[in-house]
Amino acid sequence: MTEILEKAVQALFANQPTILNLTSETQQTEWNLAHHLANEIHKFFPKLDYDVDIIKVNLGRKRPDIVFHTRGSHKDNLLVVEVKRDGSAADLKDDLEKIREYWFSDRLRYRFGAVINLTDDKQYQIQVVSSDFSK
Repeated sequence: MTEILEKAVQALFANQPTILNLTSETQQTEWNLAHHLANEIHKFFPKLDYDVDIIKVNLGRKRPDIVFHTRGSHKDNLLVVEVKRDGSAADLKDDLEKIREYWFSDRLRYRFGAVINLTDDKQYQIQVVSSDFSK
């Protein structure tokens, strides 16, 4: 999974070399980055649906940045991704904990979770975790 996500991030930077170049009047949001990154990740999972910044109303209104799944079912919940822009080590750790706590629950059963940190110098860190359901 890490290799796929690395390729997706590299494709994002290659296909949109100005993705991080904004004017002083414009501020980049994680949701905007998540949208563009989700399009690149989807190329590796074309049979799955994907959604960005959805609200899980029955789970305290939690909002994952990106999910890859089959809509209307929990049967094919593959991947949940949290995106950070210049996130701190503490931010990344917190997001990994949220993934394990909420998205790996018996109810949702996502198989993989990832935190992707994109930095202004077009570097990135990717941390992938797998659930017990991935076995």
